[in-house]
Amino acid sequence: MQASVMRIDEFISDKRTLAIPVYQRNYDWKTANCEQLFDDLEIIAQNGEEHFIGTFVYQYKPAAGIFQEFTIIDGQQRITSIILFAKVLYDLTDDADLKEDIHSTFLKHGKGALKGKCKLHPTEYDCATFEKLMADTFDENNFSAQEKNSALYRNYLFFREKISESPLTLQNLYDAIYQLKIVSILLQEENPQEIFESLNSTGLDLTKADLIRNFLLMPLSYNEQEMLYKNYWLEIENLLRPSDNVENFLVQYLITKRRSDSVTETKKQRLNTRNLYSTFKYFFKDNFTTSEPCLKDLYRYAKFFRRFVFNDDTKFINLSTLDKKFYELVYLLDANNAPIILMYLLDRYEKNHFDEATFINFVDALISLTFRAKVCGNAGITSQFAGNVLARLDKENCLDEKIFWRAITFGKGRYTFPHDKDFQASLVTNNLYETIKSKGCKYLLYSLERAVHAKELPTYSDATVEHILPQKFSDSWKKYLKAHNDYQTAEGLLHTLGNLTLTGYNSELSNADFDAKKEIYSQSNYSYTRALKDSPEWTSKQIQARAKKLSEAAIKIWTLPEEFNSHFVNIGDTFNLDSDFDLLIGKEPASLFISGTEIKMPYWNWLLREIVKQLYSLDSDIFRQAASIRQNLFSTEPTYFKVDENFYMKTGFDTKNCLRIAKALVENFDHLGGTNFKEDIQFTLQK
Repeated sequence: MQASVMRIDEFISDKRTLAIPVYQRNYDWKTANCEQLFDDLEIIAQNGEEHFIGTFVYQYKPAAGIFQEFTIIDGQQRITSIILFAKVLYDLTDDADLKEDIHSTFLKHGKGALKGKCKLHPTEYDCATFEKLMADTFDENNFSAQEKNSALYRNYLFFREKISESPLTLQNLYDAIYQLKIVSILLQEENPQEIFESLNSTGLDLTKADLIRNFLLMPLSYNEQEMLYKNYWLEIENLLRPSDNVENFLVQYLITKRRSDSVTETKKQRLNTRNLYSTFKYFFKDNFTTSEPCLKDLYRYAKFFRRFVFNDDTKFINLSTLDKKFYELVYLLDANNAPIILMYLLDRYEKNHFDEATFINFVDALISLTFRAKVCGNAGITSQFAGNVLARLDKENCLDEKIFWRAITFGKGRYTFPHDKDFQASLVTNNLYETIKSKGCKYLLYSLERAVHAKELPTYSDATVEHILPQKFSDSWKKYLKAHNDYQTAEGLLHTLGNLTLTGYNSELSNADFDAKKEIYSQSNYSYTRALKDSPEWTSKQIQARAKKLSEAAIKIWTLPEEFNSHFVNIGDTFNLDSDFDLLIGKEPASLFISGTEIKMPYWNWLLREIVKQLYSLDSDIFRQAASIRQNLFSTEPTYFKVDENFYMKTGFDTKNCLRIAKALVENFDHLGGTNFKEDIQFTLQK
């Protein structure tokens, strides 16, 4: 091998043709890869510093005359993308000298036997599309539908859009290409196929965490890069092992800091690992001017997040009281988005906004919310819910328990904090073993035991969930239930709370008769299990009675303060389009408030009409687009409610459908128009 350092333009010499061998994959760089290259070139254009883009491995053989052909073993994705970038500059510039420079340096040979030929020969699969892109004039009509769907074509358009929007000049961006440096490795006796397989067999695409790391460190000098990497980024990676925790942390960090899981204020798209990198760049631009403060903040929050990283080997006994609560919430209850709220609380706790006892009560409230939601089939702590909670808490200078409870009980519909009545009903009637699975039932039963146990309980890991009435009936159980005329009823209660208990010897019980089971239960270390010895028989009557007793104990563990524990709607309460519409059935509206202006409303269809009129007056074109989601709602028939000439709306809907339609139209209008009209709408009820 022979290695040398050179600029990318020196590698793409006028006397060289670069060929992609058949064993290479087709060109397949994703948008994220191209975005990273573009970002790098923009930064280079601004700071003028050289930038290393990796190694290029090739094999050389003499070609026609003085020309040489290089077979690219590694680097085809990067070099193809750089040439696409240069071609976009060529197509966009009106400067004849710049056009000629780009053409002769990066695109085509300018003289000799190869004059007019492309300097890069892609794989056969990409060849036709590439040749068309390298034509002197770009014409989209020259490309088939299949070619337009290729990575080459899509990335050409991506670069064209980004370059057109860039504040930098075409000359600035072109000069930046000359600052790209590579290490070229010339193979001599080595087998190129073996080298290629070796280079690619263990290769991994850059993760979004890698992109963020490079974004923060790449603009800096070598010494700064090394210092910040060691002091912050490496520490973050070490804290959050295994590595997949890093991306999860970065997503939740952004939601915590931004108080929202929306990618932007005007887009409904939710923040996730796919759009993490682009969202992070916007966040950085809005909040930092240099990398070090950002890395310091990331490191601080990573230390918070580390307290929520648990596994089966976690030594529960060694955890502090507060960390035990974190363990219960995040690990035992699988509240994967709870760290968004917990990191926010840790930040305020470190700033002495509340004491540890209050913090523990906050986490208990989140535990109550999470478990009640699981039992009732509600959403619990989603990333969207967490962002909304933080936005509410952020408005409070101080933070006490009442304020916190108010913030986490704001949700409506599937985001409702289940009230006692709903929670108890679900505990008694739901097939819990199927809905919250064995893990959830074990947590429920162990927590109930812990609340009444005078002595130390067996360890959590040793507990198993036992079906008192067995999951598969033996002949003796069938006979027993039929004798009580209870076979079908009891079978329907098999997986409900009343029929579940904790033991340490599940396999010994199996399908044993109830009398035999009672003998074993009588020796149990679990109070509710031991109490089964006093039951004379085991039928649906006993199962339902036990479920009711356990549910009454449960609402004292997973609590909800009385002032937040009501379904009642009070006259004078203010509602919006995110309210629980079920609560409004049977009620009539009194006033509609839009941007503070009051409009009297005699009935719900009037409210829907008024909202439609307001939206239409704001922007009729956008409203017509928004209305397309409900094509059956609008018509040209003059028999309906008139919105405008030849544009009419059907009415006559019930309460819930009126509000659902209004919400859908407003949300679509806001999405298309980049507005927040929904936030300006409130209404009250008639007395």
